[in-house]
Amino acid sequence: SEDSTIEEDVADSVRIAEEIYGSNLFQNTSILQLAELSTPPLDYPIGVGDHIVVSLWGGADVEIDYVVARDGSIFPQGLGKITVQGLTFENARAIITDRFRRVTPPSTNISVTMGQPRTIVVNVSGEVNNPGPVVVSAFSNALNVVALAGGLTEFGDLRNIIIKRNGRIIDSLDVYRYLTRGDFGRHLYLENNDFVIVNIYDKKVLASGQFKRPMYYLLKQNEGFKDLLRYTGGLTSDAYASGGIIIRNVNEKQTIKNVNFSDTGSTTGHNSTDERLYNGDIVVINPINAGLVNRVIVKGEVTYPNIYEIRKGERLFDLINRAGGVTPNAYIERVYVYKGAADTANLKSYKIDVSLSELNKNINSISNIPLEPNDVIEIFNRNQFADREIVSIEGEVRAPRKMRLYGGMTLKDIIYLADGLKPSAEFGRIEVSSIVDIDSAQKGLKPTKTIVRSYSILPNLELDPVTQNIALRPYDQVFVRKNPTFELQQNVILEGELKYPGTYSRLNKEEHLSSYISRAGGLKENANISGAILYRNKTIGKRENKLNRKDFTTYTKDSLGNIVDSVEYEPEEPVSIDLYNALKYKNSKYDIVLEQGDILYIPAINPVVSVKGKVQSPLKIFFDKEHTNLTYYIDKAGGFGIKPWRERIYVTYANGQSKRTRNFGFFHFYPKIEEGSTINVPAKPAGLNPLRDLVTTLITAALPIATAIIISNIIK
Repeated sequence: SEDSTIEEDVADSVRIAEEIYGSNLFQNTSILQLAELSTPPLDYPIGVGDHIVVSLWGGADVEIDYVVARDGSIFPQGLGKITVQGLTFENARAIITDRFRRVTPPSTNISVTMGQPRTIVVNVSGEVNNPGPVVVSAFSNALNVVALAGGLTEFGDLRNIIIKRNGRIIDSLDVYRYLTRGDFGRHLYLENNDFVIVNIYDKKVLASGQFKRPMYYLLKQNEGFKDLLRYTGGLTSDAYASGGIIIRNVNEKQTIKNVNFSDTGSTTGHNSTDERLYNGDIVVINPINAGLVNRVIVKGEVTYPNIYEIRKGERLFDLINRAGGVTPNAYIERVYVYKGAADTANLKSYKIDVSLSELNKNINSISNIPLEPNDVIEIFNRNQFADREIVSIEGEVRAPRKMRLYGGMTLKDIIYLADGLKPSAEFGRIEVSSIVDIDSAQKGLKPTKTIVRSYSILPNLELDPVTQNIALRPYDQVFVRKNPTFELQQNVILEGELKYPGTYSRLNKEEHLSSYISRAGGLKENANISGAILYRNKTIGKRENKLNRKDFTTYTKDSLGNIVDSVEYEPEEPVSIDLYNALKYKNSKYDIVLEQGDILYIPAINPVVSVKGKVQSPLKIFFDKEHTNLTYYIDKAGGFGIKPWRERIYVTYANGQSKRTRNFGFFHFYPKIEEGSTINVPAKPAGLNPLRDLVTTLITAALPIATAIIISNIIK
């Protein structure tokens, strides 16, 4: 409900730490040390036990510490007794200096200072945390004594700390007077057996909300809101003083009182009234509502869109002039004035549309409406009510793009704006796609259709005078077609063991491999002709020997899960070629035609054979021309290892081609070994059925023989 909402707002405003103004003064440990560190004032009364230090320098250098004896005197040697008890420090210093001046040379400097002060016992009672006697120096005041007694309780009165001597009140201390004015009042020194008494406070009031120091304050009986305002430091700039609230306990019930504190806001004026406050009062000053109350917003097509102060009697024409007038793009046929719309909480805002063109003719017209706070004026851009007409150009131009159509734009203009034609457009053609409205026979309906017009491009990338001056229409699309006979150079790259490796342009689309080798100066002596590899559509870069790449093996299983075959492959497999036959039989099927971007890599002769997989010691062995059988190199590697799959041994040659072992029963026919070959001995997979593998091999080998016998019998 509305009442509960108000109660919640008030409750939020009084949620504040329960700290009494001035109470932290006794929590500061520096006040405990103040009496020990301070220099005594000149009016400090000298007493028994005080230390007086006399320093001499110049003619003589000496420092003597005298203690005031029980008879109230000091006794410098050779000077006699000097009575100082009851004298102020200023008077005692003058007497002592004069006495020493009589017996010292004129050049001697004399200094008289207070040393260790005497100690006294002061009794502390009332609302302090540790009441009782405390021992302090004679320099101490009532604040030091209360701090040594543990500070005030929650009910202690900071405003009237009483000092008693010999049964009667001799002084009182108001801490707020000290905090707000820097005034202790009458300077009174404590004496032995004095009493410092802290009474219970009279009034405690909470200042909440937009006070500069919102907290609890202790007030005297005759103090009201003006005094509270002075102690808090005043109100903040956003305080809603005229809507103040006092929450007060009356007859065991909490009541609320609305007070216009702006009438009592002066802390010095004699004519302003004061508001009496009571113990337990909560004074709440809320902030003013956010939002400007004298503003008008002007936005849109004026020279200076902004928030403006609304002046008395001001009308629409006046404020538009203050905003610098309308811009050239302003749509003056209709301007919207939203009455009260700047206040988002205003549910009754409404719109008025007026014509500036009419207002320009007669400022006394009804269009020059009066303005009120929170009005919003919006002036539109005339271009926002029209579609942006776009044209585009694509194809063989240097900067294909979409662009805005301006008046009188021609085909030549859009080509210039696209940075001109590319050389590939010479002898090409231009197509312009346009939309047009064609009358139909359906009673005024005009369906939009597309037509395409074609124009030729002349030598030197020129257009004929008629074509270049063709006017473009909204949404035209211009396509510049490429000359079908135009083609940039196409290159292939030759790498490796050639006399002149590098990039070579194709002489024609039918140039063969052998032609490129010839143009590169032929092969070097150490070229591995059988290891040549062609990379098609590969990134140019350092070529890696195929034999150093990681191999991948995939296994094929039957319906029972038995492995029946395996295939070795590599991702992104290069193209294997037969360079030997290509050079021997030019223009043959071996002498393939190279394409744009092809890379031919011819490695150097690799004189070693690599043995990998399930052998005792995988290693590289120098190739021996007299030994081309596989078992020779297996023996060199220490023989087979654990569970080699002999039936699946395969050899990869330098050009990337691979050959696998051929099997017939228990007999294995291994591939021939060449320079740069790699022997791969795979591991026999778990679960392989040797008997099934043998039967499959025998059936495979016997099937062609059986087929031949059957055909022979049929013929007979």
